[in-house]
Amino acid sequence: MVSKIYVNREISWLKFNARVLQEVKDSNVPLLERLRFLGIYSNNLDEFYSVRYSALLRSIQLKSRGYRNIIAEQTDEDLIEEINQSVAIQREDYDRFYDQILLELEANNIFFIDDKNVPLEHIQFVSQYFNSELSHSIAVYILDKKLTAPAIRDGAFYLAVKFIEDEVPKYALIDVPTQIFPRFVILPKINQKQYVMYLEDIIRYHLDEIFKVFQYEFIEAHSIKITRDSELDMDTDLENSLLEKVAKSLEGRRKGEPVRIVYDREIAQDTLQFLTRKLNIDDYDSINAGGKYHNKRDLMKFPNLGRNDLEYEKITPIVPYKFNCYRNNFEAISAEDHILYAPYHDYSVFLRFLREAAIDPKVTKIKITIYRVASESQVMSALINAARNGKEVTAVLELRARFDEANNVKWSKRLQDAGVHVIFGVQGLKVHSKIGYIERLPEHNMASSYAFISTGNFHAGTAKLYTDYTLLTSQPEITQEINQVFKFFNANYQTQSYKHLLVSPMQTRKKIVKFIKKEIKNHRKGLPSGINLKLNSLSDKEIIDMLYLASNEGVKVRLVVRGIHSLITGIPGISENIASVSIIDKFLEHPRVYWFKNAGSDRVFISSADMMERNLDARVEVACPIYDPQIKKLVMDTFELSFNDNVKARIHDADESLTYRVNTKPVLRSQFVTYDYLYEWNKKLEKKESEIQ
Repeated sequence: MVSKIYVNREISWLKFNARVLQEVKDSNVPLLERLRFLGIYSNNLDEFYSVRYSALLRSIQLKSRGYRNIIAEQTDEDLIEEINQSVAIQREDYDRFYDQILLELEANNIFFIDDKNVPLEHIQFVSQYFNSELSHSIAVYILDKKLTAPAIRDGAFYLAVKFIEDEVPKYALIDVPTQIFPRFVILPKINQKQYVMYLEDIIRYHLDEIFKVFQYEFIEAHSIKITRDSELDMDTDLENSLLEKVAKSLEGRRKGEPVRIVYDREIAQDTLQFLTRKLNIDDYDSINAGGKYHNKRDLMKFPNLGRNDLEYEKITPIVPYKFNCYRNNFEAISAEDHILYAPYHDYSVFLRFLREAAIDPKVTKIKITIYRVASESQVMSALINAARNGKEVTAVLELRARFDEANNVKWSKRLQDAGVHVIFGVQGLKVHSKIGYIERLPEHNMASSYAFISTGNFHAGTAKLYTDYTLLTSQPEITQEINQVFKFFNANYQTQSYKHLLVSPMQTRKKIVKFIKKEIKNHRKGLPSGINLKLNSLSDKEIIDMLYLASNEGVKVRLVVRGIHSLITGIPGISENIASVSIIDKFLEHPRVYWFKNAGSDRVFISSADMMERNLDARVEVACPIYDPQIKKLVMDTFELSFNDNVKARIHDADESLTYRVNTKPVLRSQFVTYDYLYEWNKKLEKKESEIQ
């Protein structure tokens, strides 16, 4: 439902996922990348149901009406219905695109084999794989009307088996062990043709062997998947630490209420009815018919098969030349600020900086916030190494980072064992900021304090896929205030003031509103004015209303918003001066940039915070000003490239119609041109330095 001036955030999110699905349809996207976009779409939708849809269900079932809809006149029940209708339409597109991709794969000599058409040449391989590898890891649950159903793992999928013995239908579930085995089994080539088989089809092919203890006349197996409410049920026992509460509640999540069941539309009706009763799927849960295969998020990891010609060409990350001009990273950052823009820049530069800090005898303190990290993290290893080298290391670790809780619990224990001082966030707030602070003993011409501020997680894996800025600075006004944020983590009761940083929940909202009002005043005075925001999501009503006010006053507002977009552009007298685009392409657009023209003295921030109520009021977020003129220019220039994209930019309009911006000349595909821009930037610095020498 769209009101006159707002779009519901859930409906807008579904439109974002529809833009992901557009990448599958785009024949200019390499074939294997299109297949993986199908996986990204599925993964996104699973998370949507687990987090957003389940929150809406709780609001209805508890009659709390706790869900806050920006469209006041829309009921929760109406929204549920609209969501299910939208997903059903997208599902039809998804299935059609999937079938088309399979045909195109076959045209490229890549074939999916199912349990009904195993070639004679592959029978021995498939049987050997099942008997020597797979058969020992399959869990089979015989379902009985009297027995309680087994605990169905969230996010896993199963084969629902029906067999008839003595004219009596019986049912079972087979847990497909994709947590142990690859989902896609590569079969031997035949005449240069490549063959792939879904893991569950190998199981289907051996149903007779699995159920040979029964004397059945008929047997069939169809896929089903359950999505559960992901909310952690945190008890209020004051004697338990947050670490203990999170660890305990993770067990509860595995048994959370089911909110969605997806099933093979070919499944027998009696099998489906038996399962929904057994699994307590009620009227408000989403029950979706689908194709033969579920958990297609696994397509994100579809193997390369040696077909580089069917993937995006890999870029060679740029090592910023300026780091080569100094003896070490501390000397480089003491001399000037530096910015890394992953994945275009080589993220290993940042990792080397941390490793250097871990062994530098002059480094005394390292402080960092951790939201998401890799399961085997070089960042965490550097912190452990630093602590073992006698440095005072503090890690503010957010245990409640959605779906990364288990990983963070694991790392918290390893950090503590190494002597790292671990702070488990702030009561009542999630710590979502991405900041760090390092103290170093004084040395000639070198700073004694350093800070790093990022728009994304300190995660080497996602740094290859997500676009994010990381600022490295020794400017005292920044380093001192970053250190103040860490003092807040240690003593939440002490009020901290910030002149340079924007810190949520204390002041970000207030300062952003102030900056918007300043742009309005500047416009009235005839001074340069303008508001430019690059975000993942825009749904906060107060900020949207302020942007409407600025637009109505004549201030030009330009937005690059990848995901949720509750603002409507082009409304006469309200938002006709607002233009907004979303970019979905090779990399996931992830930076947050706030840029205000400020009467010609551009005010630019990079941040971890979107313009959402949760980021402004319920999380610790940090936005950092960019003071270095050259870095400020780089951030503004790369914003311009994004906003002016005319290949992968979709226009945010009232209907969220998924319309691409008209491809005018010259062609500008921002992610590709950004790499070229940064490459040339680096070459110019190298040339300038060589001329000086």
